[in-house]
Parts: sequence; C-alpha cells; structure tokens
Amino acid sequence: MKLTAQQQKIWDQVKQTLAGEPVASTDHVERMTTWCQTLGEAAGAKMDVLIAGALLHDVGVTVNRKRHYTAGRQRAAEILREVGFPEEMTEKALHVLESHSRYGGPEPGTLEAKVGQDADALEYIGAIGILRAVVRGLNDGSFDGKISHFPDYLRSILAKVEGTFHTKQAEALGRSRLAYMKSFLEHIEKELKGEA
Repeated sequence: MKLTAQQQKIWDQVKQTLAGEPVASTDHVERMTTWCQTLGEAAGAKMDVLIAGALLHDVGVTVNRKRHYTAGRQRAAEILREVGFPEEMTEKALHVLESHSRYGGPEPGTLEAKVGQDADALEYIGAIGILRAVVRGLNDGSFDGKISHFPDYLRSILAKVEGTFHTKQAEALGRSRLAYMKSFLEHIEKELKGEA
C-alpha cells in the first residue's frame, strides 16, 4: 500500500484506533485499501477520495460494531479535518465509509463508493474471507463455533456477496474467490458426512 504524506497521517490515526481489533484489523484495512488502489485506478475513480474513505472505513467498529458504517462518521470527519483533507472532498470520502458494508448503510452512490464496497467484498470472500468469517462470527456471536453449523454460516456469507459487484474487475477477481469458498463448502459437507 503506497500512501501520500497526507494519507499516511490518516493511516497513522486509523492504526491507533484499530490497535487490538481482531476483525476490522489493521491488516484488513491495509488489504482493502490496496484493493481500492488497484480497482480505483482501473475504474478511473478519484483516488484521494477513495483512499481516504478506504483507510477510514472501519474506524466506527470501536464505537458500535454492528453499525460501524455510521458510527465511524464523526471520528473519520475529525481525522480528515486534523490532517487537512480538502473540505470539498470530505463528504465524498465519508460516503465511501458509510456505504462500504453489505450489512447496512446507504447504497454506494459514487464510483468511489462502489469501488470501496467491491474492495471490502473481496476481503469477505476466498480463503481470507473464510478465516475472517470465523473470527468475526466468534466475536459477534453469529457463529457458535460448532463445525456442523459452519456450512449454513458460510452460505449466508456467500449470499451477501454473490452477484453484488459493481466493477467488472472486482467481479472477475471475486469469481475465483467465490469458487474457492464453494469448493471448501462442498468439501466440509462431505467431511461432516464422513464421505471424505
């Protein structure tokens, strides 16, 4: 993840805010932001807006995990002000934060917000997505830790993402990650039946 001096200042604040956070971890934010850089450049997004929103997208987790996409708005706005982010771009960057989640918040209404949601979705699927699902589920209670319940839990994650990508590049990248998850799901179901 390559950052400008101003973006680095934002990142430094985010790392402090999310230190010790197991789900919306700093490594997740770093990967999501890197995906935004890749997808955003290819799509012609306004990169200053997109990267600021991506770096800040999970700061609300420490305030209210379930509604982090709105709970983080105030802290994100403060950070943007502190680092001298242009006022005329602040609302657009905050929209990236507010619309990144598939669990709530507004629909992404700008190219930057669509790229942000796609980048976050890529973190939600594939091998990383499976690991993050377990950590998230055990932390928020959506997964009880019983292996026999995991296939249904995994199906619910697949349903949140499949067919929801906004950019062609993210959809292409997501296809192989979704295929991996489906293969994993088939395999775990065979193991649970004693067939593999």
